[in-house]
Order: sequence, then structure tokens, then C-alpha cells
Amino acid sequence: MNNVTISGRLAKDPECKELNENKAVCDLTIAVNGYRKEDTVFIKVKAWDGRAKSCSKFCKKGTLVNITGSLRENSWKAKDGTNRKELYVLAADIEFVQRPQEETSGQIATPAKSLNQEPSPVQTESLSEEDLEEVPF
Repeated sequence: MNNVTISGRLAKDPECKELNENKAVCDLTIAVNGYRKEDTVFIKVKAWDGRAKSCSKFCKKGTLVNITGSLRENSWKAKDGTNRKELYVLAADIEFVQRPQEETSGQIATPAKSLNQEPSPVQTESLSEEDLEEVPF
């Protein structure tokens, strides 16, 4: 069974192309973190048609994505006459988990900063007896 699931951030903006017959292809490079910075792996991903159009619309460098697909191999002969091979993931499903930091509202708190902040009080509405009777559970 050829199934791959990866989660990571786009290492660069997607490279999308419109082909003839209303087809689109999008090449992505996903950075998957390792234990150390040196262990980061860069994985090539190809998305076609609707997924490619969604990537061009919603993705840019830094977007956190979950991708499910299958491994594929591309072979070609280079200009110098050597045979080349490339392994990539053919995307079957792409989930856009988080936008890049500059697109989110305001600043993103760092973990150290968020641990030192006082929790904000939760605002609740007071419900009447009539409202409680309408609750479906």
C-alpha cells in the first residue's frame, strides 16, 4: 500500500501553472521539522486540478498544511546525459491548518509569553429558565 501523510510548513510560495484543457498543477515544498534544525526534511509535493487551485488561492510560504497522498517517482535524462530521478508526494488531500504569521490577526504569542500572561476572564451570558428548556440535550 502506497500511502503517505505529512504535516509541515511550506518552505516557499507554491509554483502553480494553468495547463490546457482547464487543468492546473501546483508544486509545493514542505519543510518537516526534525528533532534538531539540521534534521529538517524538505519534501516535494504535486497537486492537480481543484487541489492545485486551492493551493494557489490559500497557500504561501509558512502555511502549515497536512497532506495525504502517495509516493511517485519522476525519471528524466539531464542535459549532461545522466539519468535523474525525483521522489515526490502526489497529493490526494490537503488540509490548510494555519496561515502564515503575517496573515493572522495581531501578533502570535510565543509559548513563553503566553505562559506568563494572566488568563482573561470568560464572559458568559445569563440564561433564563425559558432558554434552558430549549437546549436539545
